[in-house]
Amino acid sequence: MESFQLSSDGTIPREMIPRYGRELTSKDRIKDKIFGIGFFAPVEGQSNVLSQWFQLKNFSIRPHLDQLTQGLIFRLRGTKELNALAIEYSEISEVQITRFADTYTAIPFTPFWILIKLGVPPRKAQFLTRYGYHFADIEATIKIPDHEPITLRWNGRHDKAVYTFFGSKYLRDKVNLEIY
Repeated sequence: MESFQLSSDGTIPREMIPRYGRELTSKDRIKDKIFGIGFFAPVEGQSNVLSQWFQLKNFSIRPHLDQLTQGLIFRLRGTKELNALAIEYSEISEVQITRFADTYTAIPFTPFWILIKLGVPPRKAQFLTRYGYHFADIEATIKIPDHEPITLRWNGRHDKAVYTFFGSKYLRDKVNLEIY
């Protein structure tokens, strides 16, 4: 695990490429369905490097998680600089994805409630009514043997992107999925 400064266009410095690999090409991304994901937030109260970085910058960082050919990269865009935290795939011992249960509150005689009673799945009823449905959060915990685990949280609307990202050919053998 190593942190470094990125250039203004977000490319990885040449001296980091031998260790963490190159960026995936567009062809690789489309073929393997590996696209970067953002919008995550570290779980508060943890003492890992990423959480401390967020606290240092007062949670004003826009994060983006992406894959390289030999590792993961967290791109962290602040107000004035662009930093990165890279982790080699060989350093990662396990990735645990926890999917919490969705919740919905139905008020009688609303369109949402009527659709639920008619047997429409809650996600489709939510699309049709925009009321009463809450997507549960998804947490991904990246366990690294010599460091504190990094726990990231996404809004449940991004669940398919998270499953696709961590289910790629680089991380498939290290992922455990739990549904609560």
